[in-house]
Amino acid sequence: MKSIREPKINLFKKSSPLLCKVVKNIKLTPEPGSGKRPKKEGRAEIHRIILALDHTKYPYLIGQSAGIIPPGEDPEKVAKGSENTGYTIRLYSISSPSMGIDMSENTVEFIIKRDYAYDSEGNVTHKGVASNYMCDLKEGEEVVVTGPSGKNFLLPNTDFDGDLFFCATGTGIAPFYGMTIELLEHKLINYTGNIYVIYGAPYSDEIVLREDFDNLSKKYSNFQFITAVSREQKNPVDGGRMYIHHRVTELAEIIKTSFSNQGKMYICGGPKGMEKGVIESLHKILGSNLSYDEFEKDLENKKQLYVETY
Repeated sequence: MKSIREPKINLFKKSSPLLCKVVKNIKLTPEPGSGKRPKKEGRAEIHRIILALDHTKYPYLIGQSAGIIPPGEDPEKVAKGSENTGYTIRLYSISSPSMGIDMSENTVEFIIKRDYAYDSEGNVTHKGVASNYMCDLKEGEEVVVTGPSGKNFLLPNTDFDGDLFFCATGTGIAPFYGMTIELLEHKLINYTGNIYVIYGAPYSDEIVLREDFDNLSKKYSNFQFITAVSREQKNPVDGGRMYIHHRVTELAEIIKTSFSNQGKMYICGGPKGMEKGVIESLHKILGSNLSYDEFEKDLENKKQLYVETY
């Protein structure tokens, strides 16, 4: 029986971080104004950022996060007269599998969206410090990294034959990209179940890494890539926007059978609370008599439900 290592936590802290160099920074979404998103809805700019990282020093597992510390002083801390005026750590989900994309164990990857706030006309009123810092990085620049963080949002660490349902919105796709590659391509455990990636975005040109997932679906009969494009597709229930919980409902019979045989559902994305619609759909599918909170807790205790939202 194959197994993978247990997660290591907080090997690098703010007081003693790890310095990593940028290998690549790739923009995955259309230039502002050239895509399907209208200007009044702001921008959806997502980057794939690759850092050089020695896995013997930083042995992360897919499903964990890494901490990033932007340079400079936090104006709010300065105004308060804080002793430490540096920015706080911002956690980002790791998107590369545990041994790296090419199994060379010398890089780590992230899928990050620029965080902006907008007025009613789509003009930027606020820029998120950490996300914009990361998306602006140039090849060769150094990044201060902490972690790894997290020990719950992980794949099974021994042979497994249950179905996996990966439900994501936006950059919540990050861990599922690495998890899918790890299970299907790297085969760190013997996995014989089916994988369903259910990915939601407002516009079809914001479904990032589509080509990679489509290629995997052509290569592996036990993998399906399912999208929910809310501004372009209508759901069959009331003709409104299509969200990932509608796609979950469409898989009702498969999910019902899978959950009676160790099936697991992972939910990742934002904003916090996006998981509610998916869990409510799952609640109906499984016909549970428990309350919503009891149902969620019960599945988490059974290690059949994993949620990471932000």
